Amino acid sequence: MTITSNIYNFSDYRDFLKDRYRQLKEADPVFSFRNFSKAAGFGSPNYLKLVMDGKRNLSFDAIAKFAKGLRLDNHESEFFRYMVEHNQCEHLPRKKVYEAKLMYLRELFKVKTLIPELYDYYHQWYHSAIREMIKKGAVKNDPAGIAQSLVPVISTEEAKESIALLQKLKFVGCTGDMLEAVESTEIDSQTAALSQKIHYEQMAELAAQSLYTQGPETQDFESMTLSLPMEKVAEVRRQIQELLLGIASNQTHNPTDSVYQLNIQFFAMTRPMDMGVTKQKEGEEAA
Repeated sequence: MTITSNIYNFSDYRDFLKDRYRQLKEADPVFSFRNFSKAAGFGSPNYLKLVMDGKRNLSFDAIAKFAKGLRLDNHESEFFRYMVEHNQCEHLPRKKVYEAKLMYLRELFKVKTLIPELYDYYHQWYHSAIREMIKKGAVKNDPAGIAQSLVPVISTEEAKESIALLQKLKFVGCTGDMLEAVESTEIDSQTAALSQKIHYEQMAELAAQSLYTQGPETQDFESMTLSLPMEKVAEVRRQIQELLLGIASNQTHNPTDSVYQLNIQFFAMTRPMDMGVTKQKEGEEAA
């Protein structure tokens, strides 16, 4: 049963729970607190009621169970998770990150509404990996084999759905039992750029995992912390783009090649120092 969700209108997850319960009850009179607990996998028949009334908080594992019991889709489940994390977090810097993520997901929902296939493409890291694998040369349409070739391994069903999505986006074609890359123009728009953020986040998480799961023969991590004047920031960004273009020009499409991911993160770690000096002077003048 599909119910139009208004989760993006909420900032308090307990308020959302009350409204979602009302929606589900109106759509299905059989739905109840006991029914929810059974579907979500909770032993307590009134667990949802306890959370709605503020008598229980949600653990990370419980959030996923709630999303299942509330019949939320993947995007709604992600929004729900960050709404819970934001509401329950007492660490101010982390709370601000959750708040920013909620704002982003609200905007991303517009992308899902306008271009659902593009949203799906960027929402899972392995779509681009499979696409790049097929770019190297024709690959047998074998979801199980493709799934096993990825690092980390995905399920056969996920690989099958990924191939179908790539075909729907016309990134990949199928001749007989072979998958082939299709020359297509990337969708270059503001909505595409917005949807890419979640892709970048997933790639950063994969990079963190590879620190502990791969050896130096397949990875290299370098990092530096440096001070720069604002006028140099644009120059560094240009150098990064030139570096990426140079590396991309060296890639081959040999079927025996492995697919690699190259991430470069460049971001501010402090505010401009003159802002702090200005605020300090303003404070001194006020005194």
